[in-house]
Amino acid sequence: MDSGNERFNLMALCWGEGHGSSVHDHSDAHCFVKVLDGRLRETMFDWPNTSRTHQSADGIDVDVQPEDEEPLRQTAVNYYDKDGVTYINGPL
Repeated sequence: MDSGNERFNLMALCWGEGHGSSVHDHSDAHCFVKVLDGRLRETMFDWPNTSRTHQSADGIDVDVQPEDEEPLRQTAVNYYDKDGVTYINGPL
């Protein structure tokens, strides 16, 4: 993604019905979103409590395999209709 001008950046995203993005965060991004037409569904998640490593019986840190990871926890679903505005700045 473009690093921008270090002030403000404007992006226009146009999605067809049923389209969306994968789960991502907006850490320290200070994003405002305005729905120009249609309806937006925002699903919020929280990281699981498990760490990405665990200690084996012999005391060695071992990476957790993706199939062993706890899934993200859904915390909220928000809907924004035409002209709706929301502010996003933080983790999932």
